[in-house]
Amino acid sequence: MTTKPKLQVANGHYLDFDQTARLMHTVATAGSGDRITMAYLEEKTGLPLRQVRNRISIARALGLFQEQSPVLSRFGEFVFQHDPFFENRGTLECIHYFGAGHAKNLVWFEMFDTLLTNRQPMDYPGWLAFFRRKLAGRYSEKSLRDHLSMEVRFLIEAYTENRLNRLELLDYDEKKRLCRRRYLQMTPLVFCGLLYHFAGRQRNTLIQVQDLLQQPGSPARIFFLGEELLNRVVEVLHDRGYLRYEGTHDLNQLRLREDLSLDDFLRAHYLGKEPGEEP
Repeated sequence: MTTKPKLQVANGHYLDFDQTARLMHTVATAGSGDRITMAYLEEKTGLPLRQVRNRISIARALGLFQEQSPVLSRFGEFVFQHDPFFENRGTLECIHYFGAGHAKNLVWFEMFDTLLTNRQPMDYPGWLAFFRRKLAGRYSEKSLRDHLSMEVRFLIEAYTENRLNRLELLDYDEKKRLCRRRYLQMTPLVFCGLLYHFAGRQRNTLIQVQDLLQQPGSPARIFFLGEELLNRVVEVLHDRGYLRYEGTHDLNQLRLREDLSLDDFLRAHYLGKEPGEEP
């Protein structure tokens, strides 16, 4: 099933990890007989119903909740159990991947796939003008005037003032324009797990390195990894036996193991074990 892209993920709210953690705790500790609904979460958390809905929408974009119901995803379960205060760099890397790497989060995806990848640094009004041109005709004038501006604000704040600023992917230059920064601190186990997740979306266990550099939503693309850095990272993963890095003529490719998945790498990352090793 194809999910329709959403112009608004945040609906005017900001990224609040404390409230997200509160919702996750309420869901994870619910009794076996409890029916988890938005009304249930409103009652248990004390948050207004509209805020509960919007926080769940944001948490889904972060990959923490399942798409069709207010239930934690597998990644959300790992975070609740091992990083409930969102302090782990690997957690933030996954959140960035799920938010920026999926076309369903329209503005987020276009921000990292197109605006920051192919465009010169711009200020906030420049970003708004870019998105309004790109999305003209797809949404109403009101949405592009009001809702779009709130969504862009949400993303800029998330990466410059909120906890995602620890990834240092977005910065201001000397002219106060927003610009990208290459990511130099990839967590190996997490990055490998994201490669497996990305390949799973393609239903493949073989990835061309050039595809990782060019294909929309790939982990290498949304973390701004250049070819040299990507090669260094995958060589480490190859040496550890997590995948095979194969070079044939001018074609470099990654062959993934069929017995491993994102869950295995997340478990290994949070528990300090090898992927596939029993807990």
